Amino acid sequence: MDEHSTTEATAFALKLLSLRNHSRFELAGKLRKKGYSHETGEAALDYLSKKKLIDDEAFARELIESRQRRKPSGRGKLRCDLLKKGVPESVASELLKDYDSLEVALRAGRKKLAALKGRDKNEKKKKIEVFLRNRGFEWPVIKETLESLFKTGQEYEVDQTPSA
Repeated sequence: MDEHSTTEATAFALKLLSLRNHSRFELAGKLRKKGYSHETGEAALDYLSKKKLIDDEAFARELIESRQRRKPSGRGKLRCDLLKKGVPESVASELLKDYDSLEVALRAGRKKLAALKGRDKNEKKKKIEVFLRNRGFEWPVIKETLESLFKTGQEYEVDQTPSA
């Protein structure tokens, strides 16, 4: 299958990009898996990069925003996910330097708390703690989130308005 042309490899990569944004690393792996040679794949990726159709920084920014909405995660987990997808360390660090883990954890904690109606306070606290820990939030962020959600012995009033 190494005789595939650069044009075919480019078309395949464009098809993948039409479904969702990908990092250069992800596309290279998918091109190899499809059977394109390293040289053919790199030529296709270079062409797409020149046309600004592959941009690891834009991909990383999109991934971070998506995770904030759909599957809130701590900074460390996000960094790890970005690096696994081939985003350069410098890009990941730059995009995550202003990442507000506490804000994201509070939003996720409120949503989880709403789903735990009818359970006692200690069980709710433990479930939220485990939930946030599994999402990669650091202990200081988890602790502050729990304190905010359960301040002065009263459970935090859960905002019923849909988030944007």
